[in-house]
Amino acid sequence: MRRNLLIALGVLMVGLSLYASRAEAAVFTTIYDGFGFSGGGAPYSNPVGSFSTSDVLFATHTGYSWHPFGRTDFGADINGLLNVGSGGTYTFTLNSDDGSQLYIDNALVVNDGGVHPPVIASGSTALTAGAHSFEVQFFECCGNPAGVDLYLPSGVTYSVPEPATWFLLPGALGLIGGFSRRGKPTRV
Repeated sequence: MRRNLLIALGVLMVGLSLYASRAEAAVFTTIYDGFGFSGGGAPYSNPVGSFSTSDVLFATHTGYSWHPFGRTDFGADINGLLNVGSGGTYTFTLNSDDGSQLYIDNALVVNDGGVHPPVIASGSTALTAGAHSFEVQFFECCGNPAGVDLYLPSGVTYSVPEPATWFLLPGALGLIGGFSRRGKPTRV
């Protein structure tokens, strides 16, 4: 009985630890060697790596010298969730070199596509309160500078999704609660 309880608590602690380590990760980015030259670089090919972060401010954070995984020419597919505090029309802004496009709930909202120096473009859309998926498609070619920023309007924040490790919680609680029949542990 004690062994099962310790195992259950261990599983729970691992799940909580993994959640805490990713608590700030709201944006998930995949980097590609191959990309298209129109729009934001899609379709992409030859994935080289991925990472997570808390925002989309890659131009700002690097001074327009963003070269993930040492790539000079690359495509980036950036995904996450946005939390909208109350329904209304919101204006989103992309700042990029080279091309970028913002999709919210699979609808194009901002088009800053094509090969160009640092350019700022904005677009508006009506959103209901709650969570909405977003995707920023981006590509960099032809040398420096390189980077993309997504500026969120007031009332919109990045939403941190529940990581898959939270699915360990019911199993751990099931093990803890699995003691029945006159104090004897059940087989799990």
